[in-house]
Amino acid sequence: MECTLKTALIVGALALLSVLIVSRKHHRKGFIARPIPHNGPDSSQAQRLREVECLPHKELYFKLHNLERHADVLAEARSTLLSLLSESLLPATRADCTMLSLRHYTDAGLDRFVEGEMEAVMQDWRRYLARRGSGGPRELFDDAPGARRWLTQKAPSKLVDGAWLGHVHKITTPFALRRVTKAAWQVLSEELGDGQLEKCHAQLYARLLRQVGAQLPAPDSRDFLSVPGMDDVGVWRSALAQLLVSLFPEDFLPEILGFNLSFEIMTLDTLVASKELAEVGIDPYYFTLHLTIDNADTGHTAMASQIVKDYLEIVARQWGAAAVQQAWRRVQAGFMLSKYTEQCSEADLTAQIGSVFLNKSIASRGIHEHCPASIGGRALSTWLDPDRLRDRQWQQDFVQSLANSRPWVYKGDSRRSRLLQQVSWGGLMFGAFTDREIVLLRAWIESLVPAGPSQYEAFTGRGNCGIVETRNRPDKDMIRVLSQRLNSDEIAASSTLVSTARFSHRKLLPLWFAHSCLLESAVAVPWHVTNATGCAIVRLLRAQYGFSVDPVGIDGLDEMRRDDYVDLVDIGLDMLARAEPDCPLPESLGKVLAKWPSPFAEMMLAAGRRPGELLWTLIGISQAFADLHDVIAASPTILSESRRNALRQIGKREMDSLQSCVASLRLGSPEFQEYQRGYNLGSWEIRACTM
Repeated sequence: MECTLKTALIVGALALLSVLIVSRKHHRKGFIARPIPHNGPDSSQAQRLREVECLPHKELYFKLHNLERHADVLAEARSTLLSLLSESLLPATRADCTMLSLRHYTDAGLDRFVEGEMEAVMQDWRRYLARRGSGGPRELFDDAPGARRWLTQKAPSKLVDGAWLGHVHKITTPFALRRVTKAAWQVLSEELGDGQLEKCHAQLYARLLRQVGAQLPAPDSRDFLSVPGMDDVGVWRSALAQLLVSLFPEDFLPEILGFNLSFEIMTLDTLVASKELAEVGIDPYYFTLHLTIDNADTGHTAMASQIVKDYLEIVARQWGAAAVQQAWRRVQAGFMLSKYTEQCSEADLTAQIGSVFLNKSIASRGIHEHCPASIGGRALSTWLDPDRLRDRQWQQDFVQSLANSRPWVYKGDSRRSRLLQQVSWGGLMFGAFTDREIVLLRAWIESLVPAGPSQYEAFTGRGNCGIVETRNRPDKDMIRVLSQRLNSDEIAASSTLVSTARFSHRKLLPLWFAHSCLLESAVAVPWHVTNATGCAIVRLLRAQYGFSVDPVGIDGLDEMRRDDYVDLVDIGLDMLARAEPDCPLPESLGKVLAKWPSPFAEMMLAAGRRPGELLWTLIGISQAFADLHDVIAASPTILSESRRNALRQIGKREMDSLQSCVASLRLGSPEFQEYQRGYNLGSWEIRACTM
């Protein structure tokens, strides 16, 4: 079989050389691939195949939007993240990525790379404009109904805008890295509208969908998974990558920063969508906003680049040059993950491989009629009949049969596969396939087995990345104790804070550092911020993190350049330094709790991971700590004057935000009762810190 198949392929290759130039022009750089129309006789089958491929992605998407009810999904989430990271680093995927050409990090090298990426996009844009100027059609959609379908198809990804930074800047972040993670969280804050609902990107996209008549269910609902037309696996995979990459910030911070760098660089699709939506009478503001806010001067592109520089500077200072290079590899891995997840899926690869063979079969019609070779029990000449190969199901069957035909294809091992050997230099079919087609074949073969973590671990030099800490049982125990405390008659009896500041710092400091956790997870999923309460929580966190007063426009790089900001961690460190001048300052919350164990601090950490279930309890406890901030700021002995002034400003903004939250509650409602119980518990625990 091998000999006869080889002979047939050689003859076919000679006949196909005449069409290679024609094939090349359809893959020029900058061409935006439009979806293949699914209106042939096999369209229902193709639709079912796409839906089946989407199912596991949709299920994980739903669980990540409702993580508290599906805490057992964390192991699957971590495994999926590692697989996506590995797939993005496969040789076929990496082939033409300039990011990976920066083998050794320098600030100047990063600047040149970002400038090159921006220029490449602009070159593609100019080519696009030239095609349109020469009478070329629109390249994303034809008309307003087509735009509506396109916008609907993109919804899973666009409605999680900002999620890749959702879990960054937690109180568990080492204190030395908080300046970096604060800057990254600022990007998230601006994606969330800085606490102003009308500016929240997920809300803007939902409004755009409504404007075009696409009334979609909420993306955290099961109904959202069944919306017709949302069957692009690449879109679902991109959405998953955004939700997954920030889920483990203690373990994947460099990857988060690399992902952010990639995501914030302007794309050709954004430029084209802005133009083509306007042409069909649809408001393109969501897309034009991303062109302006992501600018490379003071916007998100500039911020993302500076964040990477600042992070690697800290790594160099604390761990040395070798650590910088490993951290850089991890930044590159995150960058590649963002790039990869919006490219073709396995089904897309199958369709593209089928299309390549269809084009070749048309050019070599009749050559294989007398070839005795067979694949999957069917004659090669039958497989390569152009009339049959035009059928999508036939193409899929052929590609699947080829995938199971050793030695031509060894799944997951393109180097070993005879097919790749024969079309590469030195092979008998060299020249019959373009470089792009060979890259496609290689990517397809590599995709035939799950990637696992090995490619990522080899690239970054990390090991045992698949281990995930399971907190579900301890958290449940903590929440059970919390529930008992909330309903305790002793705690409900009194709710007033102490009016003096006579605290034991050893009792108070664990609570002080830990209470920043209370609402930080409430904004991790962008859709959960598309309401008045969610926006108020963003504003509260901005105050606690030391951001300037909520801007009218965008602070951008100006906020990152501020040296005078003070957050609650800075105030806690000042409190400790004044109470125990000879005590070394802790490096993290973990160090604080190791020195001064506190059951209530641990309870707050567990509760903070459940903002959906315990939102009003958490807001009530936050109110108690906001009252404490006023007490501490009034004391002349606990803090320095500058820190007292900063805390006064933080407290005022906290009060405004918390009042916005509570304003929506009806007195005596279940939510108000939860809020009151939370406030009582927080007040009781704070009083317990007095001498």
